[in-house]
Amino acid sequence: MDATPGLTRDRLYGDVNWGGRTFRIVDTGGLEFSSGDRMQKAIASQVVLAMEEASLALFLLDGRDGLMPLDRQVADWLRRLGKPVLAVVNKVDGEVRPDGIYEFAELGLGSPWAVSGLHGLGVGELLDAVVKHLPPKTPSRETAPVAVRIAVLGRPNVGKSSLINRILNQERVLVDDRPGTTRDPVETEFNYKGQRFIWIDTAGVRARKTVQSRVDAVARIKALGVITTADVCVGVLDATVGLLRDDLRLLDQVITSCKPLCLAVNKWDLAPRSANPRQMAAALANRAPFLRFSPVVCTSAKTGFQVLKLIELAAGLAAQACKRLTSAEVRALFEVLRNDGKAPPGLRHAHLIRLSQVGSAPPSFHLMARTRSKFTTLDANYVEKVLREQGGFEGTPVRVKFLVKRHT
Repeated sequence: MDATPGLTRDRLYGDVNWGGRTFRIVDTGGLEFSSGDRMQKAIASQVVLAMEEASLALFLLDGRDGLMPLDRQVADWLRRLGKPVLAVVNKVDGEVRPDGIYEFAELGLGSPWAVSGLHGLGVGELLDAVVKHLPPKTPSRETAPVAVRIAVLGRPNVGKSSLINRILNQERVLVDDRPGTTRDPVETEFNYKGQRFIWIDTAGVRARKTVQSRVDAVARIKALGVITTADVCVGVLDATVGLLRDDLRLLDQVITSCKPLCLAVNKWDLAPRSANPRQMAAALANRAPFLRFSPVVCTSAKTGFQVLKLIELAAGLAAQACKRLTSAEVRALFEVLRNDGKAPPGLRHAHLIRLSQVGSAPPSFHLMARTRSKFTTLDANYVEKVLREQGGFEGTPVRVKFLVKRHT
C-alpha cells in the first residue's frame, strides 16, 4: 500500500474467512475510462475479467474527495453488468464525518457503507453485508490436494508475464514492453494432469543499487520473498542477451534457498538461427557452475515453443524435491560412495559408516564417517553429485551433513 496512484495493475486475490463463510476477494486497478493509455486499457480489461468471475462488486469511493464525475461513469458501467454492487466510501475517519457520505447515494446503488481501511472502522459491518450477498453455501467437498507453488523469476522484460499467460492460455497478467509493469506477485491456480499448481508472476528483479523509487524497491523485496514460499522456481532468461550479472545474483539466491530450479531461456523465436538448445545449456553451465544441475528449456511465450515441456519440468522438480528414497535405495547409494575409487581423497581415506535420508523438500542426508581429517567442499560436492545423479534428484539442491567420529 502506498499513496502513489496506479500501484495496483493486475488482479490480486486473497481469501477471507468471515461469519462462517470463506470467500475470495479480488483487488483491481483503478478505472479511467477516458484515458487512451494502453496500460489503462489493459487494467480495464483485467477489471472486466474480475467482474465476470465475481458474485458481488464492492465499488470503492473516496470520502475525502467527495463524489466525482468518474464515480458516476463507473456506477453506470457497474449497473449495466447486472451484478449486485455495494457502494463503499473509504477514508471516513477524522477528516470525514460518517453522515457526510450520503451524497454518494446519488449513484443509485443503495445506502453507501462508510469505512476506514486505514483504521479498520466499519470493515466488520461491511463484511457482514458481503456475507449476506454470497451465494448459498454448498456442501463441503473432499479436501483438495495441496497445490505446488511455482515462482517465475527474472530481470525486467525477459517475458515472465507473457510466459505465464501462454501457460494459462489467458491474459491473466498485464504485459507491456515498459519495465516495471508487474509490481505485486500475482498467483494463479492451474490444473495439469490432475495436479494443482499455483503459478506466481513476480516483478522484474534488478540489482539493489539500480533501484531508484520506493515502489520499485518494495516490488523487488516482494519478488525475492516469493522464493521462500515457492516449491519450485523458474528462472527466466532472455535468449537475445544471455546470462547477465543480475541473473546470476537472482539465481544464486534461489540455489542458496535450496529451491528446485529450472531455467527457461525465453524469446527463443528471436535467437539466431544457428542457436542450439544443447549449446545454450552447456554455455550456461560453463558461465555459472552452480547452475550445472538445473535443467534448461528454451521457450517462446510468443509461439508457445516448448512451454508444455516447461510445465512438465516444473512438475517433475516438485516431485523430486518431495521424494523419499527406500532403505534399499539409500544403501545402494552408500555403497557407491564407499567403493568409488574416483572419490576425493577425503572420502577415500575415511571410514564411511552410514548414509541416511533425514528430510525432503529439499532432500537432506546425513553421512556418518570416522576420519582423522576434516571433510572439504570438494568432498561435499562429490557426495551431492552422486546423490543427485543416482538418487533421482537431478534438478534439485541436496543438503548433506557429515557426522564425523574422530579416530582416537
